[in-house]
Amino acid sequence: MEQFRSRKIKVVGISVDSVESHKKFAEKHSLKDVILLSDEKKEIVEKYNTEHWLLPVSKRVYIIVDAYGKVVYRQDTGFSLLENQTSTLISEIDRIIK
Repeated sequence: MEQFRSRKIKVVGISVDSVESHKKFAEKHSLKDVILLSDEKKEIVEKYNTEHWLLPVSKRVYIIVDAYGKVVYRQDTGFSLLENQTSTLISEIDRIIK
């Protein structure tokens, strides 16, 4: 998370899971610098087109939004884990903020 913090980047995780589920997940993984939002009504999921076409879950999509609210990067990664995407995200952030 230091790579994001040093660039003054906020990491926000959004899913259709409940607030209670997010609390347990954050505690289990010691997520102190990540904001987790519950989108049980699927408003954000629909806005950013991240709903899975078959399953009642949101897809794992990495979206970089600039300071003006514009989506400047989007990567649909299916169900892969963040660790696999961190270097790609950092490279994109560095490209965008230059």
